[in-house]
Amino acid sequence: MNFLGHARLSLAGSDNFLFGNLIADGVRGSDLSGWSPEVEAGIRFHRRCDAVIDAHPETRWLLTQVPPSSRRVAGIAFDMMWDHLLAAEMHDDDIERLYRLLAREEVPSRLSSLIEWIQVRDALRRYQELEFTLATIASIGERMTARRRLRQTSDTRNERLTHKVGNLDAGANPLADMTPWLADNRAMLEGSFARLWPDMLALRQPPAI
Repeated sequence: MNFLGHARLSLAGSDNFLFGNLIADGVRGSDLSGWSPEVEAGIRFHRRCDAVIDAHPETRWLLTQVPPSSRRVAGIAFDMMWDHLLAAEMHDDDIERLYRLLAREEVPSRLSSLIEWIQVRDALRRYQELEFTLATIASIGERMTARRRLRQTSDTRNERLTHKVGNLDAGANPLADMTPWLADNRAMLEGSFARLWPDMLALRQPPAI
């Protein structure tokens, strides 16, 4: 899930617990001793939720429905679409709380540019716009494509040119290619999420601090 999905599952917790959920994708490794107990609990809860949703039967079924060329990156698109479906239900006070927490100094540096992008575009509110969400998915794919091109250039300089990186064409943007399918199948995605989301809500519990 993306920011709003993880936020919805952890809003009842303390600010530190919620903060841990928001920044978990920028934290690497299993040693979380550098974080406070509440933030650590939030990071671990985020990871647990990711593991559950990735293995969920609805997620696995959806992967069989997407275009084969986009299947390897479909999870990213699903995460964004879940935020799109949740955005309309978010209260403005909760959105402001998320922005306040994302502005904290201890946000991992690897997330700083993403968080700046979210703040400048007011993305947490605009995710309720389907066109904005689809454009964001395509832009994520473009950044992935740019990284593959950079790797291809590096391979060329080292005389190890390959035309594919990770079994994807170096110039392809499978997330952008997937956006028409997402738009055409929004109703199916909404129905699938309605079946998936109660199982995610069942994971909620007060953080054990």
